[in-house]
Amino acid sequence: MGIKKNTKKINKENKTSKQKPNSKKDNDNLLLIKNLSNQLESLKDRNIKLLAEFDNYQKRTLLEKERASTYDGYNIIKDLLPVFDDIDRTIDFNKEENNESILEAISMIDSKIQNILSKYSIKKIDSIDEEFNPSFHEALLQKESNKKEGKIIEEYEKGYLYHDKIIRHAKVVVSNGKKKWVITMIF
Repeated sequence: MGIKKNTKKINKENKTSKQKPNSKKDNDNLLLIKNLSNQLESLKDRNIKLLAEFDNYQKRTLLEKERASTYDGYNIIKDLLPVFDDIDRTIDFNKEENNESILEAISMIDSKIQNILSKYSIKKIDSIDEEFNPSFHEALLQKESNKKEGKIIEEYEKGYLYHDKIIRHAKVVVSNGKKKWVITMIF
């Protein structure tokens, strides 16, 4: 019996000695798990906030782009308003004065318009006496003329460029050269 009590006592000591280090490891592990869990929650919160910020950023930039495209022509229209006023005054003036004054007023208005267009990088396409180029010109018809074949001899509507992009092709008449006489002899 004495041997059994001793082995039981030794087994009890071994169990208690094993539990104490394990319980300390368990406490350390629990603390580690708790810390990692807190860090994970913190990172989740941070991630959610960043996603919300990014979503707000996307919405804000989309709204800014929409506003920019909606009011893109605002400045050019604002600059053209005085020209429209000049046209109205010229029409009113037409009722009172002679044609020479009207031509002078229209010339001044045209000059203002050209300055505004130039300010916004809008350029007229010069066409008369130029070679026909389908990138810039739209041929309405061909006519005989003293000019070389392929030269532009008339312009019905001016063409315009915005930087390097065509706003409108110039509508032109192209020379097909001099009339060639054909002599046929009848026998």
